[in-house]
Amino acid sequence: MPAHTDEAHAADLTIQYEKIYINGSPEAKMSIEKQLVSLRTSKWKIHYAGLVMCLAGSTLLITVFRFKLWDIRKLRSATTPRSKFGLLTLASGAWLALAPTLILELEDEYVRDDLTPTIDTGRGVEVLLIPHFVLTGIMLILVGRFIVLRNAALPANLWCWDGDRRNRSIALTIFYGLLCGAIVVLIAISIAGLPWALPSLSVGLYVIASTRAALICGGRKLADVAIPFHNSTTT
Repeated sequence: MPAHTDEAHAADLTIQYEKIYINGSPEAKMSIEKQLVSLRTSKWKIHYAGLVMCLAGSTLLITVFRFKLWDIRKLRSATTPRSKFGLLTLASGAWLALAPTLILELEDEYVRDDLTPTIDTGRGVEVLLIPHFVLTGIMLILVGRFIVLRNAALPANLWCWDGDRRNRSIALTIFYGLLCGAIVVLIAISIAGLPWALPSLSVGLYVIASTRAALICGGRKLADVAIPFHNSTTT
């Protein structure tokens, strides 16, 4: 599907726009912008919607198989990764995946936008992105392993609650609940403008929920902790 109803004319307008991008008058640039917009088809809107559906659908499918959610009642028995190493590996993988995510988004935006001159695309920033994400990822792993998860033991039920230390459970749940809320907001934003980040953000949501559970009840037997919606009784 063509991006414009008249590709030759659109290419010519794009070249003109690049030539006057720096020194041209606002009126001249506005005139070209209006002509380009009038030539656009719905190609990139359809492409974008399809990309969101593919990424969100794939993430949802993996989630269903991971937690066996073909039976929704299985959600109440959802657990964290089995070890600190597994949790940190998942967290670092999601974080490092954001680097190619941003690169893919920059490339996508460059291809989609006929009003983005080459000098103003932000291309080349990839050289700085990868070292930044690697170094930050290493710092997060060290903080997670030796500070946050220092005394935690996995696995744990995601919904667990330590009634013996109620105030601590409330404080941790509020703190990590706010973090989960922030991730949910970022997921909503990514659907609107950064779809490639959906898988990483979804994993991040699971990592935060797992961290809360690990700090509250990590390593304790199911019988020793309260699980919401759990109907069985233990003696």
